[in-house]
Amino acid sequence: MRVRSSRWPAVGIGLAVLLSAAVEARCREPSAETVAVSKTYNNAPFEYRIRPLAERAEFRIFRITYPSPVVTPVEQNNTIPADYYLPKNLQPGVKYPAVICLHILDGNEPLTDLVCSVLASRGIPAISFKLPYYGPRGLPKGPIALAENPKLFLGAIKQAGEDVRRTVDLLASRREIDPERIGITGISLGGIVAASAAGAEPRLHRAGLLLAGGDLPRIIHHARETRTLSEMIQQLPPDGRAEVEKMIALVDPLRFAPALRDRARDGRVLMLGAAEDEVIPRECTEKLAEALGIADRVVWLEGLGHYTAMAELPRALRMTADFFARDLPEAAREANSLAAEAASPQEAAGPQLSPLQRLVSFLQQAVAMLAAEPAPGRCHYADVEVSATLPGKRPIEVQARLVRGENETFSLRCKVSGLGELAMGQCRFPWLVAGGKKVLAGTKNPVAGSRPLGHVDPRRLVGLRTLAGAVGGFAMAPHALQQWINVEDVPHKAAAGGRAIRITAAEQARAPGEILIGFRDDGRTPETASFAVAGVKGTIKFRGWQANTPALDALFEPPADMPREEVEQTDLHRVFSAAVNFALDRLDDRRWSGPPATSRTRK
Repeated sequence: MRVRSSRWPAVGIGLAVLLSAAVEARCREPSAETVAVSKTYNNAPFEYRIRPLAERAEFRIFRITYPSPVVTPVEQNNTIPADYYLPKNLQPGVKYPAVICLHILDGNEPLTDLVCSVLASRGIPAISFKLPYYGPRGLPKGPIALAENPKLFLGAIKQAGEDVRRTVDLLASRREIDPERIGITGISLGGIVAASAAGAEPRLHRAGLLLAGGDLPRIIHHARETRTLSEMIQQLPPDGRAEVEKMIALVDPLRFAPALRDRARDGRVLMLGAAEDEVIPRECTEKLAEALGIADRVVWLEGLGHYTAMAELPRALRMTADFFARDLPEAAREANSLAAEAASPQEAAGPQLSPLQRLVSFLQQAVAMLAAEPAPGRCHYADVEVSATLPGKRPIEVQARLVRGENETFSLRCKVSGLGELAMGQCRFPWLVAGGKKVLAGTKNPVAGSRPLGHVDPRRLVGLRTLAGAVGGFAMAPHALQQWINVEDVPHKAAAGGRAIRITAAEQARAPGEILIGFRDDGRTPETASFAVAGVKGTIKFRGWQANTPALDALFEPPADMPREEVEQTDLHRVFSAAVNFALDRLDDRRWSGPPATSRTRK
């Protein structure tokens, strides 16, 4: 499971530009405090520096730096930079559990930030740090340097384990932390490191292993993301390869599994695996689970792969938070339970939502209309007018109305300036308006069980689920978006409610422009939108926008004032599927395109 900066899901051209171009604002460093830690795993006292970094609604983030217990020739690699997420509602004198969160192979910060944010929102302090040779600890080539040097890569994994133990020292020294309730979690590479570290460090009370596994040789020589590393190992002379293989065995989670087995059997190890993982083979996850004695307890994300597991991000975040929340003190459990059951942005009253929650609620509605089937007897309804101007291009005018019902019933009517009109749908039969002159009705030779979108590539549909999962994940911790964008309430005369949210990049100099979304009186239903970002300008009028509204059969029927021609039912179903495949292909090309596998290694 991962989030790629070059493949980050977005809704709308303007929002996509803002999110991809925004970077964390750099400001003058606040005063830092130096704290000594005397009790350590290796009897080597150290000091750490801590300073405020950011403020969120439910927690504060502090930047902490401290020395790695492993000294390498790369000076910057010897200092660990970490972000500490401290809940605001901690009770004085009460000890709380804490969780160490490890990042994925490409060092992706947004996903780790989201995990920490969800934990901190549940009242659980969390800390994430850069693994060896990542971020400010890295070499000029970044993570690619690890892929090109097997010994450096394996040395980094070994050092990461030692860094985890030092981080346990740090957390155990803090007055708000229960030293006997420190846990660790990680995804993909982070999960692999977490599994080994938990086995090596008995003070780690719980371990959440997501998309992780054992048998490192199998993983390294299987995954596309580690292809360069695999090739480098295979090109070594026999003696050199034997040395590297010995190093691999020393950091393999399977080696540390026996020491973690009792905690796993006691219910203190959580494993989530993608049933069709193309990076961490299922057999590797099963090997680790079997070595831990919990082969029957793995939570499998059925039908999903390593990256499409993002479709289940909300579920994974919720399970992870629930898992570590079991260690909360009795005094905090009631408040935590209320937080866990709190209404989501989609359910809460619109006027009570913060600007960020309002944005996430809008994105949830938009994604649900495409990716989630409405309840029985209901439909999703969107009717919009879009006017947009791209640099050097003529204005584009689009009118579109989409009605989506249960059991793949739908109606789509679209008019694009310069291209003409399109209308199609599925009611009791499929239909298509040809040339604006007649209705092609798919009533000929109906086939039982034939579905209007039965020929859509399943992988493309999983892509929509993935997008929905990403949005759902941020709905659990909307403030995690603040590292990319600013969202604020502003007056807006074009909106019936008189209010709008303004979205700008976190650093205006890098992404000038803004998006305004005006809402109706309920504070949740969009009415207007305007955007001016990177030379792209336009407006959107939401003539209709309702999710799970009562459905009427007439909404799905073809125009009644046109002549009809009977055609094969399956032919129209193939046309529908081809249109959806084409649209999702274009969306996939624009949204997920990135550098070739040889230029970046990711997991």
